[in-house]
Amino acid sequence: MWLDHNGTTRPAGLIEHDGTVILAGNPADAGAVGVTLEPAGGSARPTTDPLLLMTLPA
Repeated sequence: MWLDHNGTTRPAGLIEHDGTVILAGNPADAGAVGVTLEPAGGSARPTTDPLLLMTLPA
């Protein structure tokens, strides 16, 4: 998962195989959340197009 902070995409955590979400980062000041398919253990930045991209309310 990714959080967008004014155009800067930051890692937001991982979704485990059982659906458990381990959130990292603060979504309170993010403008959007995205989900991509990444290698095991995640990536420093998105390496694929988003499967989900959702604007968060202000």
